[in-house]
Amino acid sequence: MALTKREQNQLVTLLGKIARPKRDLPESIFEALILVVPFLACELVVVDRHGRILLTWRDDKYWRGWHFPGGLLRYGETFLHRIRYVARHELGVGVTRARFMSVLNYPGAGRGHGVSLVWRCTVERTPKKGKFFARMPKDIIWEHQRVWKKVRAALAEK
Repeated sequence: MALTKREQNQLVTLLGKIARPKRDLPESIFEALILVVPFLACELVVVDRHGRILLTWRDDKYWRGWHFPGGLLRYGETFLHRIRYVARHELGVGVTRARFMSVLNYPGAGRGHGVSLVWRCTVERTPKKGKFFARMPKDIIWEHQRVWKKVRAALAEK
C-alpha cells in the first residue's frame, strides 16, 4: 500500500521532530526504518597469533548462532567510533588498529537490507568474550558465512 501525499507529509514532519537522531531515535522507529532503508554495519575481524578468527554467540529475535562482532553505524558517528564501541561492549577490549578489508551487501538480511563494512582489528589484549575458531563453525549465522570466506581468503593471500 502506498502512502498518500498527506501521510508522506506527516511522516516527514514526525521524523523532523527527532532532534538528535544519534540519541533520540526510539527503538520502534528504528525497527520500522530498517525495513525500508538499507543499514550499515561495521563487522570486526580479530585474528589471534595462530590464525584463528574470533566469533561471538548471538541469540535474539533476528539471529541465533556464531557471528562476527559488529554493530550498526549510528547517525553522525564515525567508523572508528563504532568499531571501538563494539570492541569495548561486545569483547571487553580496546582497539589499537582498524584496517578496512571489504564490503558485503545483504539485500535480504534477517532484519532488512544490510551492508557490512568488514574491518581487520588489532586489540590490546585477548578479548574477554567470544571464541576463536580455526574452521568456520556449522552454526554460524548465514550472513556471516560470506564474511568468514572473504576473511579466510584474504588471510591466505598474506
